[in-house]
Amino acid sequence: MSSISVALLVLTISAMALAGPAVPASPIHTIQEQPRPYEFGYDFADGLGMSQHRREVADGTGVVKGAYGYQDPLGVYRNVEYTAGADGYKAVIRSNEPGTSNQAVGDAVYIVELPPPAVVAQGLRAAIPVQSVSY
Repeated sequence: MSSISVALLVLTISAMALAGPAVPASPIHTIQEQPRPYEFGYDFADGLGMSQHRREVADGTGVVKGAYGYQDPLGVYRNVEYTAGADGYKAVIRSNEPGTSNQAVGDAVYIVELPPPAVVAQGLRAAIPVQSVSY
């Protein structure tokens, strides 16, 4: 490749790199709406021991507070109380789910109780041997 070809190639690449976009960017118009107060919630259960709930309230200043959770038929539960606002999302989680522990992770605090005896007993059952299947 001749030195003129190399110079033209470098000049072309430089011009393309320094040039603006081929199509002008269209302006992005965003509308910042003011927060409005609201409130909602629900509770339901299946009649077999499972229940779920959620509540949330916004005060109109951008702060949202709420809670949600569940309980299963064996008594395992998780309840989360939270606040979200200018300082971010902060939660307190109360639970007796197996495998959880008291701790503070980021802006979440876990307050944990022991799992129900029936759930602990499930984990203590002897393993069922797996039989091999020939095809």
